[in-house]
Amino acid sequence: MPRTERPLDSEDTELGRFAADLRKLRDKAGKPSYRALASRAHYSAATLSDAAGGKKLPSLAVTLAYVKACGGDEQEWEQRWRAIAAPPDPTGEAPYVGLKAFQKEDADRFLGREKLTAKLADLVARRPLVGVFGASGSGKSSLLRAGLLPRLDRALIFTPGVHPLDECAVRLAQATGHSAVVLRSELTDPAALGLLAQQHDLVLVIDQFEEVFTLCGPEQRDWFVQALVKAPHVVIGVRADFYGHIGRHPELVEALEGSQLLVGPMTTDELRRAIVEPAKHVGATVESALVTRLVADVAGQTAALPLVQHALVETWHRRRGMTLSLVGYEEAGGIEHAIARTAEAVYEQLTADQQHTARRIFLRLIALGEGTEDTKRRAAREDLDAEVLERLANARLVTLTEQHAELTHEALIRSWPRLRDWIAEDRNTLRVHHQLTEAAAEWGGDRDLLYKGARLAQAGELDPESLTESERAFLTASQADGRRRVRRTRVVVSILSVLVLLLAGTVVFAIDQSGEVSRQRDVAVARGAADEARRMALLPTDSGEAVRLALAAYKVAPGDANRDVLLTVDATSRRERLETSSALGTPFTKVDGDGLFKTFEGAAFRTTLWNLRDHGPGRHQGTMDGLPAIVSDDNRRAIVSTARGTELQDITNPSSPRTLAAVPASAYQTRGFSANSALDTFAGVVSEGGDRDVVIKVWRYAGSGQLREIATLAGEFPWALRMSPDGRILAVSRLNAGPVEIWRLDGDAVNRVYANVTQGAWEPFQVSADGRFLLMVNSVEGKVQVWDVADPANPVVWADIATLPRAEPMVEFAPGGRRVLLGTERAVHVWDLAQRGKPVRVAAFENFPDNVTAVDHWSPPYGFIALTKGYIWLLRTDVDQVIEDLCLGGAALSDQEWARYLPDVERVPVC
Repeated sequence: MPRTERPLDSEDTELGRFAADLRKLRDKAGKPSYRALASRAHYSAATLSDAAGGKKLPSLAVTLAYVKACGGDEQEWEQRWRAIAAPPDPTGEAPYVGLKAFQKEDADRFLGREKLTAKLADLVARRPLVGVFGASGSGKSSLLRAGLLPRLDRALIFTPGVHPLDECAVRLAQATGHSAVVLRSELTDPAALGLLAQQHDLVLVIDQFEEVFTLCGPEQRDWFVQALVKAPHVVIGVRADFYGHIGRHPELVEALEGSQLLVGPMTTDELRRAIVEPAKHVGATVESALVTRLVADVAGQTAALPLVQHALVETWHRRRGMTLSLVGYEEAGGIEHAIARTAEAVYEQLTADQQHTARRIFLRLIALGEGTEDTKRRAAREDLDAEVLERLANARLVTLTEQHAELTHEALIRSWPRLRDWIAEDRNTLRVHHQLTEAAAEWGGDRDLLYKGARLAQAGELDPESLTESERAFLTASQADGRRRVRRTRVVVSILSVLVLLLAGTVVFAIDQSGEVSRQRDVAVARGAADEARRMALLPTDSGEAVRLALAAYKVAPGDANRDVLLTVDATSRRERLETSSALGTPFTKVDGDGLFKTFEGAAFRTTLWNLRDHGPGRHQGTMDGLPAIVSDDNRRAIVSTARGTELQDITNPSSPRTLAAVPASAYQTRGFSANSALDTFAGVVSEGGDRDVVIKVWRYAGSGQLREIATLAGEFPWALRMSPDGRILAVSRLNAGPVEIWRLDGDAVNRVYANVTQGAWEPFQVSADGRFLLMVNSVEGKVQVWDVADPANPVVWADIATLPRAEPMVEFAPGGRRVLLGTERAVHVWDLAQRGKPVRVAAFENFPDNVTAVDHWSPPYGFIALTKGYIWLLRTDVDQVIEDLCLGGAALSDQEWARYLPDVERVPVC
């Protein structure tokens, strides 16, 4: 008996009505089976069934074949198909906001966060100070502006900026009609802010509160904190990686106790509403296939909202008629590349001079993170080129107000490789320039605030063309003042030389103190020498001098900081070039299997493979269609997402892979696979009819081209899953942020172990080779925990590793399972887990010239490797072995080098 057709998701849209009418046409034809219809139409039964499935618009050829087989009017149906598939109106405004935050006027399309908005409104009604925390891109600003503001009678929302006191005065003046000058005078008393807000019945909503830590000086910060904790009704939005900064202010900690709201990832249903409903409001349709793909692409990601919104805007511009399709989404680059493609397209349309100007503009709009991710900052419009700025604003990469410009969203920093490259190349220069900007703004002609010494020398090396008028004036005044001080110093030195002779007798008294002073001076000089060695190592010159200097600095002042510099410089001197290419500059990269490095180019849907353990021509393994999601430890098998679907393949010869078995899952679900090391047992996230019916399946492969399904694990939408290398343990987290599930695999039996591993926004990230340790990551707070799951029924916390500056680190266990590698943006840290509850950081490789894209454990003498754009970094953590090897090659500084880098420091043997 033929199966009953699945009901259509909706008949209220053009696509839904089109599919419903195709079904009615088939009914009028006597309702032949799709197999019978296939013999008439010369298309497969599955293709014809999909044509009337309502998930996506079939091709014109398939539509007409279906209609002809059912005896319908082909001309009428062709007209109807062309009306739906008509090219879009490029001037039509998208019903999505893109990268910019939702505003109060966007409340009608701020959908999917109703439950969280209600929680926030309830907290605000009950508590004087409420904190909204979440990762960059989680939707904090949108929640405050489009969720909370429409529920408040009167509210004042603003960001702190560099001068919160001035910002408060201006904003209150706009809201009350009072003089900003008078208000500023009154507000010097922190208590006045709360009194004024109370008099006018205002709720103060402070978005991007982290600016008080990235932009403000200590006095402004302390004033603002005191003012807010004394006000009657305040809401602050804070990036989660600044949670520790909040803890440095006891008054904030006390005020926020019991009044914090965490903005986590959207659930499946919330994402569906955010995707489908805005289109429905303007009479458009989103293909079910696109909804399912989007939900799978961003499931569990805290920073998904701006990526989804931007991808949908770009898909809208590529829609067919009023239908947003999966094809349009992929043409836009999907979640992974949509932002980068937009930015790159705008940049390529600029002239060479304009591109140089655009680079300066973007870098001015970046605030460098200190132990946190880089953030956006505002800059005065008058200091930026108006023509280029307008081009960037038209593409919604930059947002303009009457006086200021800023990046539309920090997602641009994370998602555009070119911008990341600029930041990496100019990081030190940027820091000096930003400090100069702030100093010039504070100056006001005060001679005491002028630059002196090292700061003046550093600022003097900046490109004069990059400076604003106020910055040039400040720097010119500082240089003139410096010349005057040099002349005065020469006179004073002459006088003091006489006085020293008279006071020589007092020197004997100071001898006892000189030893400690000398030691502290030597430590400081050695630290400066180590920093110089780190900088020199990255220059395109012989790295030998940098290695010798790092070793000397460590021998003068042994300690963790100088040890880390020595190990980093050693890794720099041993890095190897890896030539890769990608249309976007930085492809998707991963190290898998036994040193197999993969780069994936989405537009061509092809993957290039290298074996990092080989050198020379043998390193390149070939190029294959599709994307290998998982590779076995022997590099012979892989689960591959292809245009045909998902397959288990033999990739011994990557250019000519052999299909072993078809995996019953869609291509987009490869992000939800995990397997044992041999890849004969694996689990995957599978859709059984749309994103609402998603389960985990476990398969075994025993040859003969067949997969054997051994279990189906139902529940909430899976967030992440990890299988141990021996295939005995499967850890699963779900979108409801409940306890992580532990499943035990014994032969063909899969049993849930009811153990509360951890609660909250945690996901299983990696399992050690012996299956004993499970590493968990809290992607909201950027924290890492290691659990001992040797007894799955009674897991225990083995170690809490320090908070990370990046929400989603790269993680790799060493083969013994007692050391773990964490890659976070431009740093790689190695932790030793030998003692329970006492993790020890044994090495920190920092200040890579580019973002770390992948990490892996390695064979001796290298414990690990890291990959950045174009390079393989060989990382050694045994400092004694490093020193021994360096000394074999002659690692001592010459006398001239010692005098240059370690002046007045007594020479010590380094080998």
